[in-house]
Order: sequence, then C-alpha cells, then structure tokens
Amino acid sequence: MPTDNIQHIDTTTSQTEVNIQVDSVVAPKEHRAQYLGGFPSHGGNDTTIEHIGQLPVIEVPDSGNARTHNSSPLHDTGSMIMFLLSCFFLITSYRLGHVYISNLMHNMFSTKGKDDLYSDHTASDTRIIVALLVNTCLMEGMLLFYGLSWYNPQLTLALQGSVFLHVFVLVMSAGLFMTLQLLLYRLIGFTFSDDNLTELWVGGFLSSQATLGLLLFPVVVITLVFPSTIKLMITIAIILFILARIVFIWKGFRIFFNNLSSSIYFILYLCAVEIVPPLLAIAGTVYVCSIL
Repeated sequence: MPTDNIQHIDTTTSQTEVNIQVDSVVAPKEHRAQYLGGFPSHGGNDTTIEHIGQLPVIEVPDSGNARTHNSSPLHDTGSMIMFLLSCFFLITSYRLGHVYISNLMHNMFSTKGKDDLYSDHTASDTRIIVALLVNTCLMEGMLLFYGLSWYNPQLTLALQGSVFLHVFVLVMSAGLFMTLQLLLYRLIGFTFSDDNLTELWVGGFLSSQATLGLLLFPVVVITLVFPSTIKLMITIAIILFILARIVFIWKGFRIFFNNLSSSIYFILYLCAVEIVPPLLAIAGTVYVCSIL
C-alpha cells in the first residue's frame, strides 16, 4: 500500500516536470525593442540622428559629354607625326649631305667667297639644306606653342583645345617668316651689293638657321618629356635664337662694312630688318592663335 502511493507520487511529479519543461520551450520569453526613435542623447552618443531626413545631402554637379583633351604636342598624333617625319627626312638626307653639315661652322663665320660651299652646292646639299630648314621651322613652331602658353596663359585653353591646328599654323608661320627674310636679304644684296657677296651673305643666313634648328632639337625633346621645364627651355631657346642672329649680323657687318659712312646704313638695316620684323611676326602669331 505505501509502495503504491510512492509510485503514484513519483509518476505525478515526473509528469509535472515534463509539463514545466514543455511550457518553458513552447512559450519563450518576449523581448521588446528599445530606442525606436534612435539612441537618446543622454546615453552618451553625440551623433544621434532621429530621422533620415536630417542627413546632409551631397549635391552632384551637372556635367556634359566627355571630350578628348590634348594637353601638349607630345599627346597629339598629328604633331608627333610631323616631328617624326622631320627627323626621318633629316636622317635620310644626312648620308648625301654630310659634307655640308661638317662645314656649317665654317660657313657661318667665313667671309671668303672661294671657300664658301653655297655658291655651287649640289643637289645633295640642297636636300640637306631643305631638311635642316624644315627641322628649324618645326622646332620653332613647337617652342612657340609652349612659349605662348607660358607667356600668355589666356591662350592656354584655346591652344590645348586644338593642339595640331595651332602647331601646324605656328610651324607654317615660322617657315613663312624665314622665306620672307631670305627674299628680303636677296633683295638687299641685289640692290646694294654684287652677286658673290649676296650669295656669301645668304649662305651665312641659311647656315645659322640650320645650326639653330639642330641646337633647338634637344631643347624641344626636353620640353616635350618634362613640361615642368618650360620656363627654362623657352629661355634657352630665346638665347639661342638671339645668338644665331648675332652671328649672322656680325658676318654681314664684316662683308658690307667698308667705311664709317656705311655704319648709318647698317643701323637702319638693323632696325628695319632684324628688330622690327621679328616683333611684328610674334604679334601676328599671337593674334592668329587667339582667333583660331
């Protein structure tokens, strides 16, 4: 009898424990969310944002269609093609006209007509002369492009907007200026001197211009590769140009100066031919580039 009661009590106790365990699993504890409106400022968070509308708005500026932008002749296909063609023409002409190049210094300073090679130069010499002069025009055109950008920053945007057009115009301007100078020297020599002295004088001009182009070649290469040196390279180019003109003027002085009275004509020649035309040419190129 007591044993049956004990078993009944144990069975009842076990069933109660099972019911408690089942109830604890089936009915989990409820957790309520807190801080629905954001963390309170008194909680220690100073960056509390109560609503997304209070977030700062980033304005995206309007933009147009992308366009190509050439900053220098180094990044312009047309300009580099002109540069490489000039180098190719110069290299291929050197084999036939190397004698002329070896006598450049002599021809710039010599005042003896019988030693001058210009009076009876061959077709090979003519080819190398043309190649050297074309190289000079190209070097001057590219340096003018950089010089205008440095000297007149207002033209920078226009110059960089169409690099090839401006380089081509500047190269053609340099070639036109050199051609007009050559014709003017021949006219002056025909008017005031004989043919031999005129050929000797014109030969000195061609030789000085050819040497100037060769000296400007490394200056242009450095300017293309290292644009940060524009100011220094333009200064060096101006000095080289002035030195080339001084050498040519000095040779003309040695050829045509005979007596004291001729000094007046020489001064007039300097003002009318060697000073005013370059200034007018530079002003003209600036105006042309500004309207392109």
